[in-house]
Amino acid sequence: MLSVFPQSGGEQGVRQTLAKMAELANGSALDPAIRDQAALAIAGCPRGMKPCHVQAILQWVHRKVRYVADPTKHELLHDPRLLARAVALGKYVYGDCDDMSMYIGAMLLSVGLHPSFRAVGYNHKPLSHVYVVCEGMKLDAARDLWNPGLNLHTETSAIELPV
Repeated sequence: MLSVFPQSGGEQGVRQTLAKMAELANGSALDPAIRDQAALAIAGCPRGMKPCHVQAILQWVHRKVRYVADPTKHELLHDPRLLARAVALGKYVYGDCDDMSMYIGAMLLSVGLHPSFRAVGYNHKPLSHVYVVCEGMKLDAARDLWNPGLNLHTETSAIELPV
């Protein structure tokens, strides 16, 4: 399923998009492909080590999904089940920050964790990016995990919604 969002402009549109993202992530959490991939991602973690589970799922998504921006003036939401099925088939998998966040969120939910989606604006610009917050950690698969110096931005506005 591919959805085009938001339905409204401005902050109301961001809230609508976050709500749809939460709906898609929740609807995907019990999907066998999502659960299998989450289990594979956390296989090297000690049992019950939530911080390890969170980081392992972030790294899984960072490895498996390539960041590709949505078409100009459109917000596309790729259902996490589609991403998981493409990963399982070994296909080229892509999406933007909201797609990666929904995939992360669904995987976290599938292993009993409680993520939130956080939409942010950087450097006094409008809300334009989303990532996941879980267990006090910021999970942003669209950013370079290995070179944090490239990711220096100041969040100046934010909206957070539990998944």
